[in-house]
Amino acid sequence: MRRPGWNELFFDLVFAAAISQLSSPLDADYSFHGVVKYAFLLCLVFLAWFGYTTFATQFAVDDVLQRALIVAQVFLVALMAANATGPLSSRDAAGFGAAFGGVRLILALQYARVVPLRSSGVSVVTRIIDLVAAATIWIASAFLPAPARYGAWMVALVVEIGNAWLPVRTTTALPPGAAHFPERFGLLTIILLGEFVASVMRGIETQMGWSVLAASAAFLSVALGFALWSCYSDGANGCETRLVRSRRDVIRLRIWVALHFLLFLGIGVLGVGAHHAIALPPGASFHAGEHRLFCFAGAAIIAVITGIAATSRSRAAGRPAAVWLAQGIVSMLAITLAVAGYRLSATTVILLMLLCFAAQTTFLIMNHSETCPSEA
Repeated sequence: MRRPGWNELFFDLVFAAAISQLSSPLDADYSFHGVVKYAFLLCLVFLAWFGYTTFATQFAVDDVLQRALIVAQVFLVALMAANATGPLSSRDAAGFGAAFGGVRLILALQYARVVPLRSSGVSVVTRIIDLVAAATIWIASAFLPAPARYGAWMVALVVEIGNAWLPVRTTTALPPGAAHFPERFGLLTIILLGEFVASVMRGIETQMGWSVLAASAAFLSVALGFALWSCYSDGANGCETRLVRSRRDVIRLRIWVALHFLLFLGIGVLGVGAHHAIALPPGASFHAGEHRLFCFAGAAIIAVITGIAATSRSRAAGRPAAVWLAQGIVSMLAITLAVAGYRLSATTVILLMLLCFAAQTTFLIMNHSETCPSEA
């Protein structure tokens, strides 16, 4: 079983830094509008990471030229991060899209190097064509004014999504590494939770005093991050081996990947919310809009992790429906907290959200099958 290499770990850290940079404008505009912009930029960063991750798990290429291409990708990702702070109508945002187009061109070059391999087949050539087509649109969009640029972005994004979801036959013929692929996702989840803790630390730095309530908000936020990881790793078994041998396996894997993007989005929104909560005066409450965002992000993460668990091969279809119902009730309680708990102090809200994650983890563990289905 191949494990992630040092080059891949370095690559993940660079993307974590880029995602951390994306959180700066969200921190300044913690609203629905700010989340929409954050989601769009995060989608491109995620696609850039996902593209190389898929390539690396399919083809174990590690030579001087490959490392040079990785360095070029890292540089372009740094350009993406540097251009992520302005509004979408700005030239900075145009540069963000153009840099992403450059990342896709490099990925096309990486795939072009493996075309001579018999195992690659026609699917790799098709993927190269799609990558070049999308990259051309992204780069050309930088020269368009803001309204027209948005249309070009949408077209390019549709091409990207179609390129990411290869035909079922292609995916089963050239599947990602059954153990390597999930481990990469798990490592990025850990790194993003590290950014969650970094947000907590920034909140602590902005505290003028260190009262019991202020310390409680910080401690509970760190505990919330740990509970989130426990819910993902212990409850949902998010990093389990995932073999792709049939159409059902492909569909399950695609749902699993999409849910991970939503998980990463939720972690970012929840982390900024924790920063804001800690920065409040001791015992103070969120503003109404911030309260809803924080609670809806927590509820969405709980639902997403439940979905990740449902895609697991280690789940038994015949488990008691009451356990699944209890998991749904936990998500609904988190949503109810978003609607009805806006007068509670931020510290209390974090505590209740922590209890929701703890309960969900318990139910997920209860819903583990006694034995995993055979992978043979």
